[in-house]
Amino acid sequence: MKNKMFGIASITLIVAGAFFAGSANATLTGVSCSTSDVKVTSIAQYSDTTSSATLSPAVPVSPISSAACAGAYVGNDGFYPDANLGYAGDGLLNGGVQNGTNQVLFPNPPGAFITPTYSLNDLDHDGQVDDPGWIMLGKYELVNGKWVFSPKAVGGDTSIVLSSFFSVSFTSGTYAGNWAFTPDATVAQRAESILGKNYFDQFALVFKAGSEFAAYDFTAEQFGVPHPSADDPIYNFYGTFNTGNTLINDNGKASNPAGLSHISIWARDPGLTPNNVPEPGSLALLGVAMFGVAFARRRSAR
Repeated sequence: MKNKMFGIASITLIVAGAFFAGSANATLTGVSCSTSDVKVTSIAQYSDTTSSATLSPAVPVSPISSAACAGAYVGNDGFYPDANLGYAGDGLLNGGVQNGTNQVLFPNPPGAFITPTYSLNDLDHDGQVDDPGWIMLGKYELVNGKWVFSPKAVGGDTSIVLSSFFSVSFTSGTYAGNWAFTPDATVAQRAESILGKNYFDQFALVFKAGSEFAAYDFTAEQFGVPHPSADDPIYNFYGTFNTGNTLINDNGKASNPAGLSHISIWARDPGLTPNNVPEPGSLALLGVAMFGVAFARRRSAR
């Protein structure tokens, strides 16, 4: 197994003022997602990166809508990645082929939510700068009648992502509610043998309901730290979602919201690029209401 690629992050479509690209032949439902479908409403931070770290009380922020969204697309949000290290073509969000349709939904460039700020890298060291970096952390779904988060192995390592990383409480059917992305304080240490040291610069939530899905992307830049430092303690994010106007029964032909079958969460490995220059100081510079993104993980420079 390669010793330096990684992550734990979601999707692409044309959004006004953005640089996201969707596929010309992707099958859409005819209903467009809204970035305000999913929001961050509060943030908390660990005191340090040790096992004895304490988590600060969650600080409310003015609701922050997702930076971009994609969909609604017809069909399933698979395939899910195999190596799960952010390589080109490994998983739908990395420019892979959609299960059941043989379509590549995100081909230009490969992968979801790729921009000049959050660009492609050569994560697999094959000499091609074509790896989007999206790593699937897991899926929140019904298992034996109970909603649980099922972690996904990263590069074959099942110890990195914990079942406590993501949770949801529904408030309207199963299409609206509250979500929480809550990695623990020592996740970066567990990932170091595979990922080295780095932090994810985006995370995305993909909502699947009925025969359609949509994805929503959050970037570190939204929280004041475009390229997070690996030295910062881990952050937890809390927010709301309502897909009732986007994911609709019968591919948008009916007026009733479709209940969710699952939510998957992804995070993006930024790789080692000129953009990965740590911001000066800590997030304290931003004030308590503007905590920065701290997605722990990933590889050290050679």
